[in-house]
Amino acid sequence: MIQAARTYEETDQRYRMLTSIVANTFNYALGRGLQLGEISAATGLTRTDLIDPETRLPEEAVATIWNLLSEIYPGEALALHAASAAPLSTFGQLSLAAQYAPDVRSALEAIVQYRSVLSDRLSMELSESGSEATLKESHPVDEMDGGYGAEAGLAILARLGEDFASGESPLVRVNFRHQPLGDRQIYQTFFGTPVYFQQPDNELVFKREALDQLTKKGDIHLFGYIKGNLDLLQDHWRLYADSSQISMLYDAVARNAEAFEYSAEALAQHMNMSLRTLQRLAQSHNLTIRELLDNARQAKAKQLLNDPALQIEEIANRLGYSDERSFRRAFRRWTEQSPTEFRRE
Repeated sequence: MIQAARTYEETDQRYRMLTSIVANTFNYALGRGLQLGEISAATGLTRTDLIDPETRLPEEAVATIWNLLSEIYPGEALALHAASAAPLSTFGQLSLAAQYAPDVRSALEAIVQYRSVLSDRLSMELSESGSEATLKESHPVDEMDGGYGAEAGLAILARLGEDFASGESPLVRVNFRHQPLGDRQIYQTFFGTPVYFQQPDNELVFKREALDQLTKKGDIHLFGYIKGNLDLLQDHWRLYADSSQISMLYDAVARNAEAFEYSAEALAQHMNMSLRTLQRLAQSHNLTIRELLDNARQAKAKQLLNDPALQIEEIANRLGYSDERSFRRAFRRWTEQSPTEFRRE
């Protein structure tokens, strides 16, 4: 048991040093001949960005890189080529959870449960019906890159399954929503099973009975240990996502204020979300949209009042008030002063 724990610790240290799916795609593009400056110009990323463990890189960058590569190498199954050499540690501690799970079912369930450590927008579902079990995957970026990202993700998952399963491969077929991006035989050879295209979903389909197979490294104690770490990691990224969204909200309020736009509808449009979703986001941080917009209006009003060349009526108009009287009432509610009194100070 002590030796097993030491092995896990040593492996975990190596996993922490490895980078994300974004970084792996970035490095693959370099290996295929794209220039660093070209990739950085298209994605806004530099090599320094790839090594910051506290930052979640923009996943749209993956689609951008695949699209650049597809223009240079049309008709090649690029994602499978990259996935054939991608380290299984691309999935970080999620890979470790799969390896130390007691059986294949537990491994797949852990991947689904902790998928948000890879991406908070990744959707995965494991279902069992009849003689088959299906692991379904989808991500918003799938629509941007023509299917390269989905292929890379399922290909690495399939390799991971071969690594942790103790018996014969449980995989019976693979389905993709898109058309083949290379020769169909390449897909058949890579997955070792029939591959179908233009299907309703991206999914790996397994023999249901194979989910009861024991894994090669199964250790219920280390599995629980790793899941505890994944719980913390999941909470970390959930807080990161929440803080990122609220930062974006404050930024959107400030940008709209610069354009003298103070409606909740315009703010929701700027955030690319419905008004109801915007209200829920604010409420989750004990805020209201009216409060945010009022604070922005108040700050802008004080800034404008410091310019003696501007008439109060003009300031009221810029701030979106129907008349000067409405602005005066609002300003007194904010500051317990009239605009004129504020100017005298």
